[in-house]
Amino acid sequence: MSKIFGSFLFKLVLTVAVSVFIGYQIAKIEVKEAQHSFRKILGTQVQMQTDNKLQSAIEGFLAGGEGDYAVWVKDLTPSGRRNVSINSGQKFAAASLYKLFLMAAVYKEVNAGKITLDTEISAKLSHLDSIFGGRDFGYEDFDDSEIIEYSVRESLERVAGISDNFAAIMLAEKISWGKVQAIAEELGAQSTTLKDPIRTSADDIGLVFEKLYKGEVVSVEASEQILDMLSKSKLNNRIPALLPDDLKIAHKTGELSRVRNDAGIVFLEGNPYVIVMMSKNLRGEDDGVENLAQISKMVFDYYAANPGEKR
Repeated sequence: MSKIFGSFLFKLVLTVAVSVFIGYQIAKIEVKEAQHSFRKILGTQVQMQTDNKLQSAIEGFLAGGEGDYAVWVKDLTPSGRRNVSINSGQKFAAASLYKLFLMAAVYKEVNAGKITLDTEISAKLSHLDSIFGGRDFGYEDFDDSEIIEYSVRESLERVAGISDNFAAIMLAEKISWGKVQAIAEELGAQSTTLKDPIRTSADDIGLVFEKLYKGEVVSVEASEQILDMLSKSKLNNRIPALLPDDLKIAHKTGELSRVRNDAGIVFLEGNPYVIVMMSKNLRGEDDGVENLAQISKMVFDYYAANPGEKR
């Protein structure tokens, strides 16, 4: 009798233990999924193939216009073939697109425990002026002796949301510019150099956004947080300008004299895609902005007409 009872008790305990373990694993999965707001359509992707119809349409739109452009579009569905590559291997002035690498480098330091998102960083305004070469937007009325102070989190949010150059300098000096270059190389951005001028290619920027989408920039959590910050950009006169207001878009702009850039992920339901647009030698910068907005709409309309289409 005792043997039977013992066997029954053992099986009961084993059953409960297994049930608890399975429940715990399910709970872990649910918590992990709940933490990430950007759902992914992942799988084995085919080799990038150019969509001749879409590429020709964009080339035709740009033909005869002023300035030089690079455009890179990547279908993020596993079988996606609606891709574009126009001058995407050429080096262009990165302008503020370099801040994508800066954000990644900062998160790498956070992930390594060297700083936290709550770490306070500061600098005198006169120092930031000297590094940047002038007064950044939003700081015009500040006194030269004033100390600018943000947390790392606030600095990252300002970099992503309004492309704050002073916050970017403070972050870069906190972790070192060398680590920004190092993360670019680590991510495989072979054409990116953090020198004066800072240069990159549409291929490199597209690669960064693809890795962000896959959760491969530092970690899944870091990638998600970077995308979340970039989705709150207040500079929306290019990729998002002519697209539906309720469409989630994580993007980063960049601009210098005669240069207008924008790059990001358009989270079109069922068919997300990366779009990178860079320009140089613009005669009319406002025209350049309008051209980027029009190209973005062309790509969106093409994708939205037949989402997930296999070619």
